Parts: sequence; C-alpha cells; structure tokens
Amino acid sequence: MKVVAIASYKGGVGKTTLTANIGAAIARLGKRVLMIDLDPQANLTFSFYPAEVWRLELADQRRTVKAWFESWRPDTTPPPLAGYVTTPPTAAEVIAPGGGRLDLLASHLALGDVEMDLTARLGGAQAHRSTRHYFEVYERLATGLASFDAQPYGARPYDLVVIDCPPHFGVVTRAAIAACDHVLVPARPDLLSTLGVEHLLGKIGRFVWEYNRVGELQSGVHPAVKRLDPRVLGVVFMMVQYYRGRPTSFLRRHIDQITELGVPTFTSMIRSSHRSFAGTGDAYLPAVLSPDTPYDVACELVDLVEEFLRRLGASGLGEGGIGDWRGEI
Repeated sequence: MKVVAIASYKGGVGKTTLTANIGAAIARLGKRVLMIDLDPQANLTFSFYPAEVWRLELADQRRTVKAWFESWRPDTTPPPLAGYVTTPPTAAEVIAPGGGRLDLLASHLALGDVEMDLTARLGGAQAHRSTRHYFEVYERLATGLASFDAQPYGARPYDLVVIDCPPHFGVVTRAAIAACDHVLVPARPDLLSTLGVEHLLGKIGRFVWEYNRVGELQSGVHPAVKRLDPRVLGVVFMMVQYYRGRPTSFLRRHIDQITELGVPTFTSMIRSSHRSFAGTGDAYLPAVLSPDTPYDVACELVDLVEEFLRRLGASGLGEGGIGDWRGEI
C-alpha cells in the first residue's frame, strides 16, 4: 500500500482537483484506492457527495475523519479506519466494471477542532518543545492506515492512499507526512505559489528531521518508531494558461524558478479550465470520469496519471493499462 500526501501551503491551487482525479483514474484501472480528506473545507468530500447526503449519512452518523480522531482515547488501541470509510456511489458506478474501488474517508467542517485538540495534546503553544505525547499524536494516522493490513476478515488492503491535506502545515498535515511514503505538491505557476513551494518543502524537511531526532532521543521508550523518509514525487503545475500549445511566457518564468530550486517537477501540466472542473461538481464525478470533459483536458489528466505512476516506480501501480484507456475518453 503506497501512501501519497498531496500538500500545498496555499489554497486555490487545485489540490482537491488533483487528489480526486488521480484517485479516480487509478481506481478505474482496477486498483483499490482510498482518498482521505483532511481539509476542513471538505471540498474533496463535497465533490463526491451532495451537502445534504454528507450531513445526514456521514456527519450525523459519525462517518468522518473527525469522528475517527475523536473516538481515539489515550493509551487505547485506535478504532479501525475501515468503519469510517464510505464508497461514493456515483463514482462507483463508473469504476466498478473495471474491478477497481474508490473509497473516501470524508472530512468535516469542524475538523479544525481536531487540530486544536491535537495541538493541546502536544503541549499547546509550546508544542515544538514537548515530546511527552509526540508519537501518540503524530503516529495516529499511520497507525490507522496500518489497521487495513490487519483486518480480520481478509479483505485486500488498498493499493494506493491519497491524502488531501489542509493548506497549512499544522499538526494534521504533519500527521499526514508521518504516514506517507511520498509527497505531491500542486502549484500554480505564479509568484505566491513559487514562494509557497519553497516554504512548504522547508517545513516538511524540518519536521522530518525533528521527528527522526526525537525518535533517536526516545529510542529506549519508543523502540518501534520508524524513521521518516518521505520522497517528493514532484510539483504539478495546475491552472496553466496556454498560448499556441505552450504555457505563456509569463508562466514559464515561474515554472523555471521552481525548477531552479532543485525540486522535481512534472512534465505533465493541467490547464486552466473552470468549465471542465467546476462543471463536474453537480454530477459528483471527477473530470477524469466524466463523459463531458473536453478531450484535451482529459488527455492532460491521463498524461499526468501516467507520469504519477511512473514516478511511484517500484510500487507496482505503474504497470501498464492507462495508455489503452486514452481512446475511451
């Protein structure tokens, strides 16, 4: 099971679009994919469920990631994540014929309460100096994901987990980094996103160093703690404006600036197409599954997913399949 955290330090860069379309495309290839919505704005959740269904069937029934976090009591075994996972029905109708599965651990509009509770558990304003509950907090999501490998009824675990992180580097995002194998960073080719990418990667690097250092210092108390070593898959440029088949010269300048940081960048880019992505919202289908998506946008999404799978490499997820799908779009 590969775990990819999709993170940004700025909202409005296409993070949810990227999460939904990568997850849906790979599930359509016959894989089992779990999407986790850790963003309290819940845009990923609402792209698969109407608001009223979310309220009655998920929030009121405590089938959200917030409910899972809140059900965990200190010094106890966390409840299995499987009990909080749902299968969006509209997407399932498209994906099921190919043998795949796309599940969602939905967000909650009050997920910020969890952030505050976890911060308080760490030590409040002095959280960066406290190590007493350090691993209890930061290992929560990783422990929850590990429960899928230990399901007693023998269900096949997920091939891929994609995590839609909040657009800031708080405790919940750090927990996602502690749980993931890879990090994917969406960005718009503009000045603010360029600065945000550099800042985010610096924050991730600092947290990984800190986590591993605390693990070394507490190895006698927490011998089972594993070192973190998440790999940056790359930066994906979203909302790109094209002129004569290429990003405009103004945008290319910002693309080059991020490349010069030494950060891997995806060759595949997703164009600015509000009609293509916003128009699929009422259907509760990602653009990559919608028959109404323009051909050029669909091809870009397929190219992106192919590159994503290649970069995952040894996971086995990259073994063929999607090239033949191009003709179905």
